[in-house]
Amino acid sequence: MKHRIRLALASLAVITALTIAMSAVVVDQTETVYVTEFGRPVRLIEEPGLHWKWPWESRRGFDRRLQLDTPPAREMLTKDKKNLEVAWYASWRIADVQRFLRTVRTMPDASARLEDMAAAVLAAELGGRELSQLVSVGDQSLLDALTGDVTRRVAEQAAQEYGLEVVGVRLRRLNYPEEVRAAVFEQIRSERQRVAAATRAEGESQARIIRSAADRDRATLIAQAESDAARLIGDGEAQATRIANEAHFADPAFYQFLKTLETYRAALDARTTLVLSADSRFLRLLTQGVPDPGSDKPDRENSPGSGSAEAAAAAPLPPAHTTAPGVLGSVSSPKGAASTVAGGRKP
Repeated sequence: MKHRIRLALASLAVITALTIAMSAVVVDQTETVYVTEFGRPVRLIEEPGLHWKWPWESRRGFDRRLQLDTPPAREMLTKDKKNLEVAWYASWRIADVQRFLRTVRTMPDASARLEDMAAAVLAAELGGRELSQLVSVGDQSLLDALTGDVTRRVAEQAAQEYGLEVVGVRLRRLNYPEEVRAAVFEQIRSERQRVAAATRAEGESQARIIRSAADRDRATLIAQAESDAARLIGDGEAQATRIANEAHFADPAFYQFLKTLETYRAALDARTTLVLSADSRFLRLLTQGVPDPGSDKPDRENSPGSGSAEAAAAAPLPPAHTTAPGVLGSVSSPKGAASTVAGGRKP
């Protein structure tokens, strides 16, 4: 008898434990739980924690976190008939659990319905825009406006039909299909090369204009500089001539002496030989030295061209082997013979 009582108590404890386990509902903070009775929704539990239900009722949980779907790319046409391969992603969560449970019931079904809906809306929006409007840089691109319109339309339709809150639909990739991508890239390269050639041609034209202007300015500056240089040279030569004339008028004999020395310096070098007559004025400084101030008149009278041949013959002969001071060279003058001056140093 006691054995039967213990067995009954044990069975009751097991049944009680099973009943409690089947009646307890543990709700996580990341989910929403719907209590159903034979498939019919009875009660929605949104608060996390421990809740209770009847043992014959069922528990069905739904993840209320944000979901992210990345469906495969699809081909779509733009307004200017450009075939594009478009890939996007959609972020969504369950907003109305009861409507969600009546329509799609599972998360994979919701992702599939949302993918088809986003593809249809995205194709319609792309069909109303040209490719050049989508791939422009800066503020001229319409991609932000496109994705905004797609998100708005998909969100309205998904909330009304499936009880989903669509947070955003954004593009992941916008490209040409693989079979035509190489040809399109080649066309783009050709177009860029044409634009680059036009830009280079314009740059070369501007460079030629700049070089022409620089050459013109250079020629003007050079002409002005040459004019100023010629004027300055003329002024310098005029001043030099004036100073030389003043020096000549101050002491004509000394000026003639200096000019004679300059002539010697220019005429005599290591490879010069002069053959002169004994009474040559060019040789007089070497043969007679510096003349006295009082002997200037007789010298002029005895100079060639100013008297007769007899006067030239009566002139005193210079001494042999006379060397003028400061002048390199020697003179050998026998009586009545021609004189030879060899310039330079003796070997």
